[in-house]
Amino acid sequence: MNEGAGLQPIARWRVIASLTLVAQAVILLALKSALEEGSWFVGSVSATVEEGPLQLEGVSVNLSIDMHNEQDDVSIEFFGPLRLSNWQTERDNRAALSEQEAEEHDENLNKTLDAPSPDTIKSTTFILINVGIGVSVLLIVVLCIDLRKQASQSWVTICRRFASFGAFANILAILLLILLALPGSWLASVAGEPQDFSNSRENEAFLAHAEFNTETSLGVDGYLLEFEVSGYDIGMVRPANRSTVEAEPPVPGTPDADSYILLSGEMRTDTPPHVSEMVYYWFVLWILIPFSLLIQQRTAVDVRLAPLRKTE
Repeated sequence: MNEGAGLQPIARWRVIASLTLVAQAVILLALKSALEEGSWFVGSVSATVEEGPLQLEGVSVNLSIDMHNEQDDVSIEFFGPLRLSNWQTERDNRAALSEQEAEEHDENLNKTLDAPSPDTIKSTTFILINVGIGVSVLLIVVLCIDLRKQASQSWVTICRRFASFGAFANILAILLLILLALPGSWLASVAGEPQDFSNSRENEAFLAHAEFNTETSLGVDGYLLEFEVSGYDIGMVRPANRSTVEAEPPVPGTPDADSYILLSGEMRTDTPPHVSEMVYYWFVLWILIPFSLLIQQRTAVDVRLAPLRKTE
């Protein structure tokens, strides 16, 4: 009886923390299942030639993607295919890039668009989700060891808080991978592999004196990137004049000036509900509640220490 009467009550903050950790593990399992069966993001890219040679002005292309775990549904629509074909034929009739120029172009392209593949980002995301589940389970075990104590030993407390911060950073990394890195990686992989859309090295070229302007808006439900690209298409410049055009813009009215091209467009991504909801879960379960429990724990410890301080 005396031993039973001497037992301390279960610390309330530990109960709340344990329930929060259970909720974290359940939410992460649900997110993993949704990503395995559903969509990661839905995106679209549209571009229109505002100015261009050979009646290329007005040609546009729309590309949409619904990225799933196993298979990505991609559709491409061209508007103005005849004018685009005429422009491509003219470029093919002009001399192709020399072997050295092509190698330099490939090297510059790889440096500019070097990024992890979408599959790499997906697998990394699943690894981080599993890590998050493991950390939540570990913290539950640590909390239950001292279930009836307001405060654990100092080294246990330090390890627990370090693990809690790691869990917070882990979920933040997962969200950044899904919301930003994955769409960007997919675009980089498409732009970085021009041979997927052409069997001829004659189609490879780059813009001299290129200008790239963007405006971005980001939200939980996705983001919008509006862009405008302009420059002189080296593929439309005669080989003898390419070095001159690369050095300085051609004089208006000359044949090489007709290589000027201006494109504008936008990239839009729509985040699935299970991903956007994860942002709110992260804020509540990994930031708000742990911070509140930290304050409550410190308050409870200070109240218990107050009589001892008065005695001293």
